[in-house]
Amino acid sequence: MKETIKKYIHGDPIIWTIIVVLSLFSGLVVYSATGNLAYKHHDGDTAHYLFQHGRMLLIGLGLMVWVHNLSYKLFAKFSLVLLYFSIGLLIITLFSGVNLNQANRWMTIPFIGIQFQPSELAKIALMIYIAKVLARHQNEGETPAKAFWPIMIHVGIVCILIFTQNFSTALLIGAASMVLLIIGRMPMKYIFGTIGMAIIFIIIVFTLASYVPFLHRAKTWKARIERFTTKDESSKDDAGNFQAERSQMAIATGGIWGKGPGNSQQRYFLPHPYSDFVFAIIVEEFGMWGALIIILSYLIFVFRVGVIVKACTRTFPALLVVGLTFLLIFQALINMGVAVGIFPVTGQTLPFISMGGTSILFTSVALGAILSVSRNNMLEKEAAEGSDKNIKDE
Repeated sequence: MKETIKKYIHGDPIIWTIIVVLSLFSGLVVYSATGNLAYKHHDGDTAHYLFQHGRMLLIGLGLMVWVHNLSYKLFAKFSLVLLYFSIGLLIITLFSGVNLNQANRWMTIPFIGIQFQPSELAKIALMIYIAKVLARHQNEGETPAKAFWPIMIHVGIVCILIFTQNFSTALLIGAASMVLLIIGRMPMKYIFGTIGMAIIFIIIVFTLASYVPFLHRAKTWKARIERFTTKDESSKDDAGNFQAERSQMAIATGGIWGKGPGNSQQRYFLPHPYSDFVFAIIVEEFGMWGALIIILSYLIFVFRVGVIVKACTRTFPALLVVGLTFLLIFQALINMGVAVGIFPVTGQTLPFISMGGTSILFTSVALGAILSVSRNNMLEKEAAEGSDKNIKDE
């Protein structure tokens, strides 16, 4: 067994441990959050969604193993092709995607019938592309404008295509892109100028929401922000406030030790307790200690990513790891922030914990790419140590 693991599993062992811990924790919470729902819709089979979730986790882990055994250089080589492919899928989805909750976020793969969100692929492809362009800019000594404009054109295209249907994901991608540009030593005047233009654009969209048909989703975003900022008592029974209040109620009643696995009460009332509000269920059932396990897992993950970046001998893999990490961490922060009432209600899942198909698979791809860089660092270190040993022997 050990030999098999050593043969196929490489990269940072602590990150692999965190992935296993989060997967096991995910199974417990998803089973608790979906048991009642499964009982109602699947003839009393309370474990139906647990097995479905378990299959996706296993597929995700298999995908992660495969991706992390690839050379990270392949990501750079096919970054532009992957980005344009994902942009094409976003355009198709925008006009003919599956409409759920008044938004075209999903597309169905022909002949297979599997649905997925192209935005998940697009954000990974975009991070790879930005890392490649920034690395080339620094290696070849190009002027900042030569690196900035190609990046911002593609960031703008991706964010605008996603923005009309999924504001929070577009904002997540934009924020991660800006952080990557800052770390890539892009002049701050470019960063602040871009952020200022983005704010103006958002204000214009919200202003025109009532007059432009294809901006109908902006009314929902505006209403959520207004509910969050005003806390109007007259609207406490509407969907957005109901979700937020139930989530905070679950967290408040969890206490230090929680009610115990399977004893959540708010799972019967919260919409999507297994995805958007899974953190609230974790705190209700496992208390403060459950929340700390999740938060510490993400913090340790960030620390280990810092170790990977420090060990990188090239710019591209370092920037790639940073970009993908910020995507995952920002998403986790948004999900947990919504649960505790720091942010208005969005639709972001908790990476590798929430139940879901697309989210788990593309999170696995991102983690696989990070571990690919870690594996390469280890191989380079072994090669360098072997070379030093040969020199000493001679």
